[in-house]
Amino acid sequence: MKKILERASANVSIKDNETGKILFKGHNLFVDSGRTLIADIFKNAISFNPGFLVCDLGDDATVPDAIQVDLVHYLSPFSVAITGGYPISIDGEPSGVHFQFGFTNSSGAPVTIRELGLFYRANSDAFPFPGSDPVSMRGLMIARLKTTLSSITVSAGSQFTIDWKIIF
Repeated sequence: MKKILERASANVSIKDNETGKILFKGHNLFVDSGRTLIADIFKNAISFNPGFLVCDLGDDATVPDAIQVDLVHYLSPFSVAITGGYPISIDGEPSGVHFQFGFTNSSGAPVTIRELGLFYRANSDAFPFPGSDPVSMRGLMIARLKTTLSSITVSAGSQFTIDWKIIF
């Protein structure tokens, strides 16, 4: 399993819905907890519901590390639900899966994004702050992405789409 995920390709792109411009496109890191989760899904050791996948947003530029289990610093609002109808297959990639998340910056001010995390959060009441049971509250991080060289600034009221594509 570890060898499969070492060769797996995970690409993330962020697109401004109004202009169609790609704001960011890059690769991300499968973290150890994500590898374990994917192995558990393959082994049928857990009941998996893709509706529990979320993309969390943060603003810390710390380089991703495989042992991380959380984003370094969350934004508010922090979590983006998966778009209806996803995950789907990737055309021409029989072992690929495509996750999509839509986000509207309703904070009334620009939002600067420097990190994103793909999480499996089976507890619907969960929020990304460790409580008495950190995994229950935070969920399991599958992958973490740090934007390279710069940050992504999304103006107030803007909408964007996050596409996370994983090919095994």
